[in-house]
Amino acid sequence: MPKAWHWLLILLSSLSESVLAASADTQARLAIIIDDIGYNQSQSERAARLQGAFTLSVLPFTPHGLTTAKLAHGLGKEIMLHLPMSTINNMPVGKGGLVSGMEKAAFLDTVRQDLEAVPHIQGVNNHMGSRLTQEAEPMEWLMAELRPRGLYFVDSRTSAQTKALDIATRFQVPGLKRDVFLDDLNETKAIEYQLNRAIQFARQRGSAVAIGHPYPATLAVLEKAQLLLLEQGVELVPISRLLKPVPKTEVLPQNTPVLPVSQPGSPAYCPAPAQDLLTELRTLVDSYDKQVIMHK
Repeated sequence: MPKAWHWLLILLSSLSESVLAASADTQARLAIIIDDIGYNQSQSERAARLQGAFTLSVLPFTPHGLTTAKLAHGLGKEIMLHLPMSTINNMPVGKGGLVSGMEKAAFLDTVRQDLEAVPHIQGVNNHMGSRLTQEAEPMEWLMAELRPRGLYFVDSRTSAQTKALDIATRFQVPGLKRDVFLDDLNETKAIEYQLNRAIQFARQRGSAVAIGHPYPATLAVLEKAQLLLLEQGVELVPISRLLKPVPKTEVLPQNTPVLPVSQPGSPAYCPAPAQDLLTELRTLVDSYDKQVIMHK
């Protein structure tokens, strides 16, 4: 074989390997959080034994939260604290709950007790919280507590007006937001539909976050999810695998006003090109999500 052809084949082989490696690195990824772990023993333990890299979010001071967190951690699951927060319709938040109007000292004492109540946690997401996540000051207190502990924050987005993720970013706390609720409608077909939505989001965007609960119907769907994920070329990963490095910017002092995020239809600060069809579809889906979460 001529030397030129020999080196060309080597070059092509090298390029092929590089393409395959890049493809593997850019595989779509989906993180699925199972909330409300700790009240029901059988359902919590069933969630802990799910095959795959599911993330379990455990409520503090629940009858089976401690034992389930230990079981799930032993089985390789990532553990989060499911932090109760006050709602617009004033639903009971239970022990360890954070409510509007708390003094800072009481708020931080409660947060610290909650963090200590659940072992092996790597991050936090809000349980309910449609009221509290809209309030800047308590969110600042929370993020200032999470940052030195090296914990991340996932905004469950129980309010369309949530400020939690923006404030987490400002306080250099690694963060994400929920893209899909799997089981607002607790029926098998609806859960399967929402899981497919989450998979398509992951394929389109590169990653997505879904949240479900340890309902029998949800667990039954998730117990069969691995084959579907494999067929769709989507990798199930723990939440921490989706986190991006937080830019090292100066943390603003408390009570510094945060500029509101412009809503669709409101005046923009600068002209922007028209949305493409896919973006318009996503906007419609997000608008639907906002309507769904208003009851949270």
